[in-house]
Amino acid sequence: MPEFKPDYIITEMKKNVILAWGRPNTHLEEYVPGHNRAMEHVLYIDGEVGPGTFYSECLWFFPQHMVDPAAIRKNEEMLKSLKPGEKIGPQPHIHPFDELFTFFGTNFDDPSDLCGEMEFYLEDQPVTFNKSCILYIPAGMKHCPLNMKRMERPLFHFSMGYTSSYDHTVLHDRGGKYAGEKDLLKYFAFRDQSEGKLPSFRRRIPAGFIHRVASMDASTIPEADFHAETSWIWPGERSGLAKQDLCFVDKHIHTFQQIIAFFGSDFDDIHNLHAEVELWVKGESYKIKKSFVAIIPEYVEHGPVKIRKVEKPVFHYTVGHAKFYS
Repeated sequence: MPEFKPDYIITEMKKNVILAWGRPNTHLEEYVPGHNRAMEHVLYIDGEVGPGTFYSECLWFFPQHMVDPAAIRKNEEMLKSLKPGEKIGPQPHIHPFDELFTFFGTNFDDPSDLCGEMEFYLEDQPVTFNKSCILYIPAGMKHCPLNMKRMERPLFHFSMGYTSSYDHTVLHDRGGKYAGEKDLLKYFAFRDQSEGKLPSFRRRIPAGFIHRVASMDASTIPEADFHAETSWIWPGERSGLAKQDLCFVDKHIHTFQQIIAFFGSDFDDIHNLHAEVELWVKGESYKIKKSFVAIIPEYVEHGPVKIRKVEKPVFHYTVGHAKFYS
């Protein structure tokens, strides 16, 4: 059973990442604050972090009017220089693991609004949506390409699978395990359904401080072996709780591995949380002021989890490797 170590609180982007769907054999260039590209990674996680860690990408998509002109020119030159047969962007493929795929808009008056429209192919069938959502992709389901038909504001995206590496098989000429599936929308969660009976260790958050966006577990997507909750946390001037520490949970353990994540919404510095999270693990306090993902192995005592000094909206999510939260 993996033990927790401080490195499981991940605040730094991995160096020298070669994206599966980026330019072949080319490292992803480091992020430069204030000079956004169309897609900017905050974190890239894989099994190199340590035993029990997993694959995940956490990133922002930016609309054209927020992309640095130099980045636009550089991308155009790169596309012109591609060799015959080279392709950029996700091709139709399958995984040997279940995957979560998510998209969240930044209309803070209506967080369900994707602020755009996407066309996502599942088993060669296009699914178009314009709402913030969680998508569960079971192992063997053919998915992609993804077409951004419209984007007005930045979108936050995270994807993940409980696997140490991003293994995939491209499928152009045949379907996947779910070929012929008619109801593909059943794999999407567009709203929150997590406000039922809460465990005793979990606190109820004051109204106005948090906006829950979408959640999923086996009650909403029966095939899922994940559960996930997503929300926006509002700054103090909006919530009226500027001088308070907000506690999400007290000390507890889970029988499954859990992900606890907080991401800032400063589009000129995507690593700046503009808040402070205090996370207790095994009796040790960790105070974090950068966007981060924390990996809590099963049976590891953690909590309380608190947030304070929230200056800008913070995106928060938790994911557990179990059908239900308990």
